[in-house]
Parts: sequence; structure tokens; C-alpha cells
Amino acid sequence: MIPTRHSTRLLSLSNIQRVSMSSSLPPLSFKASTPSSVRAEAQAIIEKFKASINDIKDGKCGDPFATLSLALGDASAESARVTLPSMVHEDAEVRAESNRMKDALANMFSAAFTDSGLLRALSDKKQYTSKQISEEDEKFRRDVTFLLEARNGGNAPQDIRHELQNTRQQIEALCTAFCSCINENEDHLLFSDDELRGVGDIDRFPLDYYTKKRKVSLKAPSTLPVLKFARNAETRRTVLEALSKKCQEENTPRFEQVLKLRHEAANILATYPHHAAYQLAPKMASDVKCATEFLNECVSLYKPKLEREMKLLTDLKKELHPEEGGLQAWDMEYYIREFKARCAGVDEASLRQYFPLEHVKGSILSIYEELLELKFVREIDADIWHSDVECYSVSDASTGERHGYFYLDLFPRDGKYSHQCVYPLRPSYVKDDGTRVPPACVNLCNLTPPREGSPSLLLFREVETFFHEFGHVMHCVLTKSKHTLHSWAWSAVPWPGGVEQDFLEVPSMMLENFVWQPEILQRLSSHIDDGSSLPDQTIRALNNSRMLMTGFTKMKYLAMALYDLRVHTSAGPDATSDKQNPYVVDEVSHNASSLFNAMMKKYTGMEQVKGSFAGASWLHLMQGYDAGYYGYIYSECYAADLFSEFEALARDNKPIIDSELGRKYRQTILERGATKCGVEMLIDFLGREPSNEAFSYRVKTS
Repeated sequence: MIPTRHSTRLLSLSNIQRVSMSSSLPPLSFKASTPSSVRAEAQAIIEKFKASINDIKDGKCGDPFATLSLALGDASAESARVTLPSMVHEDAEVRAESNRMKDALANMFSAAFTDSGLLRALSDKKQYTSKQISEEDEKFRRDVTFLLEARNGGNAPQDIRHELQNTRQQIEALCTAFCSCINENEDHLLFSDDELRGVGDIDRFPLDYYTKKRKVSLKAPSTLPVLKFARNAETRRTVLEALSKKCQEENTPRFEQVLKLRHEAANILATYPHHAAYQLAPKMASDVKCATEFLNECVSLYKPKLEREMKLLTDLKKELHPEEGGLQAWDMEYYIREFKARCAGVDEASLRQYFPLEHVKGSILSIYEELLELKFVREIDADIWHSDVECYSVSDASTGERHGYFYLDLFPRDGKYSHQCVYPLRPSYVKDDGTRVPPACVNLCNLTPPREGSPSLLLFREVETFFHEFGHVMHCVLTKSKHTLHSWAWSAVPWPGGVEQDFLEVPSMMLENFVWQPEILQRLSSHIDDGSSLPDQTIRALNNSRMLMTGFTKMKYLAMALYDLRVHTSAGPDATSDKQNPYVVDEVSHNASSLFNAMMKKYTGMEQVKGSFAGASWLHLMQGYDAGYYGYIYSECYAADLFSEFEALARDNKPIIDSELGRKYRQTILERGATKCGVEMLIDFLGREPSNEAFSYRVKTS
């Protein structure tokens, strides 16, 4: 078994049986936005929200929980105009102010949930309606009370609550600065054409005016092809060293200070021994012991695979380049690709010709429409923030019921968020007039962009990423929740809500499995010259390569997940005492930076770049995955179990795109948001307790 633990017109939670759907799109053109306008909009949200909280505290409302639900919904829905510019705006000053206002909104929500007066008002039984309330409304009441009491010390003395709030504000500011440093980074490397031999299409890299060399940025669409294809080992080394030291000088002190403050915040509540305990308490894994044991089980599964594959890669390098010595960290992407090409017949460079972005995009949307019985319509007149952006409405294919909206922002730009994510723009919730606000989100990607005269051709890894991220899009826009707290969200946005963090990746990881299936690969592929799909032999080779040479990448991930739990179960480095190196690995003391490299060496066998701390450009731990990075493989385990229901169709020679099973998945998993806990939803879909058998079988037989 997978380890788990089981003053406005008022809206009454008890009187909503049927709701109509508002159809308005959020206004997301930022052409007129300035730092002062962003600040003014944030202030208006804060004043309105605080007024609602004061009404609840002063007893000026009928049902305090209904008033709180509406206040949370409105403030969350209005916040996108304030917070999204931090991720996408072309003006650095607007992005900076947007980040500051995102922190201000996060502090606003945090202050509400540490407010003892709000807790007392919500606990006053005299204010409740006597009518019976729904299971969803009852869960909302329980979740709000849990947030106020157990998570934020609502019953604690005022000085304790103020200290907690102040500490969290410091953490919020440091995390924002950490992430901004990465997103705003414009560092680049210069290489001659000869140094980029093997990469192909080097015209994608602009020429430097002075040196006439190619400028390679440190963003994934530039660095990944170089690491995979550059024949010159020195070129690959230079790229990996730059990536490993990216933002290191600025972000390492922030990283260490955040660790220290998180530990202090957990201790202020006097309930949790450390930050990891605080973070895991509301999750499916429930505690550090459970999460660590699961990760160690995964290490046992993948370690023999790593050992076999490292020997194969070492032998391959000796055969091809004996003069270069042993296998190095900057060799991994190159020789893994080379091994797949030689032994599995997967030529990643040739594969790109089959994955022009426009075809891939259209196919992914079509596949999701068919699987989940939906209809997507391009909203040509929607407000957008950049000419690259597209907006779509999502409706039920049979009834026409509007579910929500999504935006696609697929290419890298200066100042844009530099990773891949789905950013919530608006939650699903019910207004005081009974209408449901449709959720909205944007898929922020950094895929290979087109150039003049040349379309965007995707690496297969990019196809897989797009398919995965679109699973998050569906989870967001299909959510049917009355309350923002139960709508799809994650900590990139300031408002509270969403599923358990270690369930967050389950729905999209399940859907990602489809991208490897032969009938799906046929639909996704269309050769740029003649429109032909991938040949059957290539599809079989690609499908068979899925788990090939994954030992290193998985053990690298597991090292990082264990590192995350390790640094969040201690007080962290303290420069004012002798505890500057509080972590011990193999009887050697380490600080946060050297611990990262030591654990990578311990679990992968690979030395890291000397003097580097790759954690300084690791967004996850500063963007909500702290003491939660384990959630990816935890979710992968559940996702494999869910997908086994679709695999059974393929074994019976039935199409794997089955709309009946897809609708069941939509209704039992995607639409529910956080109205039920993750394990309950898994049982509802599977008709049994979840199991790790499908996941273990996949690893052991690869």
C-alpha cells in the first residue's frame, strides 16, 4: 500500500441547491498597468476583504461562514490583475511592484487566518442557520476552523500571533526575492559555431554584436539542446557549471535564512517540532517518517537500475571518447540520448521533425476534448497580455455547460516566469446571487519558440511536459466547488486553497501517461515536410524507451526530495553560533550548500560542479513545495494506479481514449477539487483502496 493517513447581501451556505454560471472572462490586458495602478488595485482588494472580515467579527452578518466564503472568493478572483504581471509583464518595475503586492495579499490572507476575533465569531453557534447544511459546506467549516486553530494559532496569545505573522512575512518576502532573481536572470554564455557542433539549428541562438559568437541563455529551451547534443564536452561542462551556479551569490543567503525562519515559525506555534512536520500534517503522507520511508523504498527500487545504467553509460563513453576520462555530470544528458539512439533506436534530433508545435497543440486539445467529453473554443476577443497568448473557453460537449477558461502562454520572453507551471487566475466559487464563478488559469510554458521562416519543433520531452501541464489546466477549469478554499490552487498564488499538496500532481501525472501510448503518439506526430505520423517502428522504440536510462534522473530526484525533508527537519545554519554546519552525511558535517552536493553524490554517485549550489536556482522549495518535493513521485505512484484502469482497455484491444471512463475520471477526480480528500477520490474512481503495484511493476520490469 502507498502510505497515507486517512457588509453585503448575505449568502447562506444551506440554501444553494442549483447555481447558474457566470460567463465573464477576467480582464487581463495590462497595457495600462503601472506600478501605482497595480498598488491601487491591491489596496482596493485589501480594503474590501478587511471590511468583510470586520463585518463577521462585529456580528453584522447572518451566516459568518457564508460571508467568509464570499470574501475569500472575491478577493482571490480579483487578485489576478495584481499578481499575474509578476510572471508575465514586460516592464521590470511593474513585475517588481506586482511581486510586492502579491506578498501584501498573501499577508492579508495570513492575517485573517491568525485573527482570534474571526475565530471567536465563527465559533459563535448563535450566528449559525438552523437549516441542515451540505457535506461540502460542512467540510468548508471544518477546514476553516483547522486553518485558524491548528495551522495559524488563532487561540494563541496576541503576541504569539503577531510574532508568527511577522516571521511569515519575512519568509514571504525572501521567497519572492529568491524566485524573482531566477525569473529576472538574463545571464548568457558565448560559443562559437564549432563549439556548438551537433546541436543543430544553431541559428536559434542570436549572434553577439561584439564577439560574433552565439548567445546561449540559461533558460531550458536553450540549455537542454546543448547538454543533449553538443559534441564538445567542454561546451557541455561550461553550460552545466553556469546552471549549477545560477543566482548562487544572491540566493544562497536567502535560502539559508528561509530555512531558519521556517523552523522558527513552526516552533512559535509550539505544536510542531520543525517545518517539515508543520507542512506534512494536512497532507496524505501525514508525517516526515511516512514520506521518508516511501522515498527510501523508491531508492531501493531505483538503485539497482542506476548501477546497471551507469556501467552502460561509462562503457559507452569509453568506446566513443576514451581520451576524455570518466563519466561527468555534464555528460549525462548527452550519453543518455546517445545510448537511446544506439540501443533503442530513438533519435531525438530526428523526432523533433515530427512534433511541430501547432500540430502538437491542436492534437493535445483534441485528445483532452475527446477523453473528457469537452469542447474548447478560442475566445478571439479575450483580454490578453501578449500577442503570443491564446484564450479558450471550456464547455461540456453534450450539454454546453460552461466550465471555465484557460490561456496558453507558451514561449519564453525576457522577464517571464522561467519554468513551466499552470497559474490559477480565478477560483471556482459561488457568488451571493447564486451564480458560480467559472475558474480560469494560464499555462505558462517555455517551449522552443518559432523563428522567422522556421516553425517551433519540439523535443519529445517538451511534448510530454505540455501534455502534463495541460492536465493541471483541466484539473483547474473543471473544478466545481462552492468555496475558493476547495478550488484548484497552489502556493504560487496568494490565496489559500487547493487539494493536498502531495495529491496535486496526481491528476496531471495520470493524464501524462497517455502521451506514451501508440495511438496517442500517432495523433501527436505530423512530420514537418509531409504530415506523416511517426512510423510504427519508431513508436514502439519510443514507447519502449520510456523507462530506459531513468535510473540517474530518478535517483537525482530522490536525492533532492530527501534533501528537502532533511533541511526542513532542523533549525538550519546559524551564523551566530557554532551550528553553521548542522547537517551530517557519512559522519561529515555540512551546511545547506555542501549538504546538497553530498547527498547528490551519495545517491547518484556523481560529483557535482565544484563550489556550486544548484539549490540557489531551485524554485520549488521557495514556491510551495518545501517539505513537499517528495510529492512528485508520491503522486506518480497513485497516477500509475489510476492509469491501470485505462491500460486494461488497451490489453483488451480497445481504444485507450474511452469517453465513458474519461467522464468517470472527470467526475470523481477533476471536478471535485478539494471537496473531498485525495484518498477518498482515488477510492471513488478505482472502486478499491489504492495500491503501488502498478508503479512497482513499471520500475522493476524496465
